[in-house]
Amino acid sequence: MRLKVLLTVLLCLAMVAVGGTAALADVGPYKAKTAIDGRGSMDPNDRIRTDAYLTDATIMIRCQDTGPSVGGSTIWDYTADLLWVPDVYVRTGTTGFLPGVPRCLSIGIDGNAPKGSPHGPYTVKIDVDGRGSPNPDDRVRTDAYLGGSQVFIKCQEYGLAAGGSTLWDYSGEGYWIPDAYITTGTNGWIPGMPSCSSLGIATGGTNTAGGRQFLVRTTLNGYRAKSLSAAREEDKYADGSYVTIKCQAYGEANYGGSTIWDLTTDNLWVADYYVRTGSTGLVMNRCDSDGPSSGGGNRYLVRTTLNGYHAKSLTASREEDKYRGGTYVTIKCQAYGQFNYGGSAVWDLTTDDLWVADYYVKTGSSDIVMNRCDSDPKPAGGGNDNPATPLPPGAGSVGQGDMRYRIVQAAYSQLGVSEWGDNCNPYGAGGTIKCGWAWCSMFASWTWRQAGIDVFLPYSGTFYSWGRSRGTVRALSDARPGDVVLYGYGASSSEHVGVVVDVYPDGRITTIEGNFHDEVRLVGPFDPTLSRPGGHNYPIYGVVSPIADSSTAWASSTGFPEDANAMICSQTEWSNGLVPEFKTCLENSRTSGSPSAEPGAWVRVVAMIRSVGGANRADITLRTAGLPDPPTTYRYRCESALTLSTYRKCVTPWQLRGIGGTTAQVVYNFDGATVVRNLGDLPFRGWAQAFATYCGPSALQAVLASTGADPVPTQGTLDGLIGTSMYGTLPDKMAAFPVKIAGYQYNNNELVNINDNDPALIARTMDRIRRFIDRGQPTMLLAKSANLPWVGNINSLLRHWLPIHGYATQGGTLRFRVWDPQTAEFHFMSVNEVMTAGQAGSIIAPDLRHFVMPREDL
Repeated sequence: MRLKVLLTVLLCLAMVAVGGTAALADVGPYKAKTAIDGRGSMDPNDRIRTDAYLTDATIMIRCQDTGPSVGGSTIWDYTADLLWVPDVYVRTGTTGFLPGVPRCLSIGIDGNAPKGSPHGPYTVKIDVDGRGSPNPDDRVRTDAYLGGSQVFIKCQEYGLAAGGSTLWDYSGEGYWIPDAYITTGTNGWIPGMPSCSSLGIATGGTNTAGGRQFLVRTTLNGYRAKSLSAAREEDKYADGSYVTIKCQAYGEANYGGSTIWDLTTDNLWVADYYVRTGSTGLVMNRCDSDGPSSGGGNRYLVRTTLNGYHAKSLTASREEDKYRGGTYVTIKCQAYGQFNYGGSAVWDLTTDDLWVADYYVKTGSSDIVMNRCDSDPKPAGGGNDNPATPLPPGAGSVGQGDMRYRIVQAAYSQLGVSEWGDNCNPYGAGGTIKCGWAWCSMFASWTWRQAGIDVFLPYSGTFYSWGRSRGTVRALSDARPGDVVLYGYGASSSEHVGVVVDVYPDGRITTIEGNFHDEVRLVGPFDPTLSRPGGHNYPIYGVVSPIADSSTAWASSTGFPEDANAMICSQTEWSNGLVPEFKTCLENSRTSGSPSAEPGAWVRVVAMIRSVGGANRADITLRTAGLPDPPTTYRYRCESALTLSTYRKCVTPWQLRGIGGTTAQVVYNFDGATVVRNLGDLPFRGWAQAFATYCGPSALQAVLASTGADPVPTQGTLDGLIGTSMYGTLPDKMAAFPVKIAGYQYNNNELVNINDNDPALIARTMDRIRRFIDRGQPTMLLAKSANLPWVGNINSLLRHWLPIHGYATQGGTLRFRVWDPQTAEFHFMSVNEVMTAGQAGSIIAPDLRHFVMPREDL
């Protein structure tokens, strides 16, 4: 039954693919050399229409593919009449594939569809491209099968080696995939699986001219020319769909500084920057001979705010902060000049006739990629003109929670730095230039020194000895950002070292490595357990951590489940384009390894992302005010490159905060688009009011408990102190209660009344509430019960006290978290909801809102 369902699904997909080709541009006309029978597949005997094309009849070709040899050719043509004919009988002017005509498989048409029965399913080990033949280079569909997905196999055959094996599998969808990447239960032929040749499925040859499918990272327009200003078809290609590319060319700069354009089978141009081709360069045949620069300059992204210099030297006259980080700068040409940053001697000339250091311009290369401005040679060596790397902080001056963040940041800051002369590099002891030694270990040592760890380990095997003596050697399955991985067969035969900057849920890692092909390079992601991981010739024999901590990296997640411990959490937000779905939480825990801890005594930040593909990063800063101890700050960075619709969750370690407030900031970077989220809350403790009139005593009791009162007064005790009557607690009585919070120099609250006709005062008051939460001090709001969003029909004369103890920003909107003593529940309220609920009505004046908060001048 399961097989029947699968076949039905495959049939539906085939019908959609064939029907969808009507919009494709058929190529021709071509003449038939002789009378040709029309076939239903790429099988010479599968004749379904006798003499479909007579001699010299006109034939329009939709796509081509590889099949059984007929007349000495393995090329077959799929016509506009939905028939297969041997290409050898058609006058196309070539004996090979027609330039610009797509492979049929790349647009979902399988000429071998009727042949063979699906076997399986089998699990795909990693993301696998679909090939048109058993040849690793004959790719017709990028990421045809994602890691962890299921695939059915019709037959097997031998071909060119891929992944260490020459065995290939032919899938139910018509793609050839290397058997090494499929979990079949055996390293050889699957028992009982037929050979493809026995079914008449030809292995074919490599396609060099046909189309190829790629994943679209965001919804794209289709342009009539290689320019964003050309006529276009709006939203032609949907986010997450596949587009078939015939060829590529250079054109007007589009996004991310790219000048590459892709020509689709609809004869429309799309910006290559948003097509997942696996490269920032050309990967297919050129559509034309246009060069990468038209002479008018290309736009590139600036990584940090840059000065504009009047000559190719850091000592030349300059215009300060001319180009802001995150903006685009137009470059006319490039040249070699004085060494500037990261060991680079490349300078870029802008359309303002100012020079900028190329090291901080994202041109996709650490060397010249455009026309030269002059013929000045590349300088040799570095000497005194090569700026030193940043001096490290003093040993032990960086908090443990900051160390991993500092190491990863330091490693990223050096990407593209190249050696010169005899292995010369700037990572010697004390920031000096060192020549003559292999420098991978010196670079790794330098990254650790930027975290305040006083090490200089010029030989990679010494890292292992260093870790053994301190108990920080880890298993391969426990690598974390900031660790180093050691390549070779042991400490005495160590060959290389890399710094871990990202860890994936499936165990893969990404590293930044010095002296990797003579420069600092990003490597991965790759499986660290492979015999040759990350393109190296040696296995990884050890992982060493700079510290013995409990930090965690990205964790896997199937969605955005609500955590029962979450105290502050923004709502799920979605935006099409570069910014994916994400959620930010400031999470509290009762225990986190300490069963005796009070509720909310532990706190951590959780950042979750559903990717639209591309580079994603979350930079987290968590600040805890653990009164009476000094505040502590923890920084953490999570970085990844995710495929479409992948969920990832990044969490900081739990932090014990004690009394006082907690603030957090998460800066998301989604492939160049930055989003900032701010959160803050208190380790709040609340109780339901004991009597109908006790909202005042219960609100004040919660405020005292959350700010460190010990013991916490009972509601009955507070009733007598603040004069609660049968009508409740009046604002002036609530504000007059003397409160002394350890560590803060004030003795009492004040009653703050604001008018709803003064927007500036409202804004200042809301900001004041947030600032006091950051300092560990709640505010109490006198609300009109009937105006609370979670309350139904109720007497409009009733008033209610609510403690405000947390906040979160969502899409730029500030929202507060409150405790309702009546329902014993937490709720979020926007500023407008706070103002609406705060109508005092007939108690004092209808246009005033009443807050009890600490004095502003203390």
